[in-house]
Amino acid sequence: MTDDPKPRITPEELERRRGHVRTAIADSRIEGMATPGAEELAIFEAYIRGEIEAGDLVTAYLKSKSLDR
Repeated sequence: MTDDPKPRITPEELERRRGHVRTAIADSRIEGMATPGAEELAIFEAYIRGEIEAGDLVTAYLKSKSLDR
C-alpha cells in the first residue's frame, strides 16, 4: 500500500502505458538507437505510474539533462 490514498491511474491505464514504453524502446532499438539509461528509465517509470503525461516526456528528459550539468 502506498501513502497516496488515491491511485494516480487505473491498473488498466498502467498496463497501457507500460505497453507504450515497451514499444517505444523496441522502435528505438530497431532504428539503431542506444538502450535507455537509468535516467531515461526513471522518466519512463514516472510516466507509467501516471506522474507525468506523454506530452511531458520530452520536457522531463531535457530537464533531467540540464540538471546533469
